[in-house]
Amino acid sequence: MKKSILLLIAIFGFLIAHTQITITSSDMPAIGDTVRTSTAFDTDGYDFSRTGEDFNWNFGDLIPISQRVDTFLAVTSTPVVFWPFFLSSADLVNTFNPATLLPGLPDTRAYRFLESSSSRYQDLGYGLIYEGTPIPLKYNDPDEWYQFPMNYGQAYSDEAALEMALPGVGYVLIERNRQNTIDGWGSLTTPYGTFEVLRYKSEVSEYDSLEMNGIGQGIYRDYTEYHWLAEGMAVPLLQATIDEMFGTMVVYRDSARIINVGMNEKQPAISTLSIFPNPVSQSATFRLYSATASTACLTVFDQQGKLVFLEERLLTQGENLILFDAKGQLKTKGLFTVQITAKGVHATGKMLVPE
Repeated sequence: MKKSILLLIAIFGFLIAHTQITITSSDMPAIGDTVRTSTAFDTDGYDFSRTGEDFNWNFGDLIPISQRVDTFLAVTSTPVVFWPFFLSSADLVNTFNPATLLPGLPDTRAYRFLESSSSRYQDLGYGLIYEGTPIPLKYNDPDEWYQFPMNYGQAYSDEAALEMALPGVGYVLIERNRQNTIDGWGSLTTPYGTFEVLRYKSEVSEYDSLEMNGIGQGIYRDYTEYHWLAEGMAVPLLQATIDEMFGTMVVYRDSARIINVGMNEKQPAISTLSIFPNPVSQSATFRLYSATASTACLTVFDQQGKLVFLEERLLTQGENLILFDAKGQLKTKGLFTVQITAKGVHATGKMLVPE
């Protein structure tokens, strides 16, 4: 009799451990929550698309290249100029790097305004502090991420749109369509530990248009987001964004670590960018190597960090030579930073245009 009871307890415990979870609004962040995340690198060897029922995802050997700590705030903890736009609709705010929203936006002080209700979790818009000037950017249609309660097999779509002039700066337009599915459940292992999770997949089609300082460029992007969500964890335990144009970004919840990426450890995919002639009087040629053919984003920043040139270029497999009309495209002289970003490529260099 005793053995039978122990056997039943063991079976019951096994069933509980392998029962899929439900994510609700209580598992989202609250005001005052602080979370630490790590950004991983050299993730090309991982297949983030695999999924299923009672699936075991193992990313336990991810190596961080950087960490950040985010605190979730009340709207009233942001500059008062943003309150009329978000005070009646947003429940939470967190700080973020606007370059993760739209490549080409400056890395400046910025806030993301969120709505967390019993039925949904969505992005309402942003507040940027650009050269001391506050700029509110509110979605005409919010970007809805999650619907609650969240269970395996759930599917829904969403459209978001943001369009606004940036006074004295330029213009920004984002049009986004999401096709969302909860396409897996099971256990996830990362350097932070092992947890029971639901897997959220969002296939995104997006058009971005950015004009700054009279220079503009519009690009179409298709990318996929994968979120692994656990009960009571506030943010995804792991989020992987697979973008054919800008490469893969992996962010996961983590504990405090000493980041020490030495020469003998795995390195991120950084390409060498050669610029010649340098200094440049008329035009320059940028030379770099790409392992695959892809679309690249070419950006040029001045000494103050302002974006002065943005353009989409096609890279071929192997060596690429890109001709740049410095005299025609740059309105000032001085030292400039050139960046070329694509799938598996991050190349940067300095270019001097003398007086």
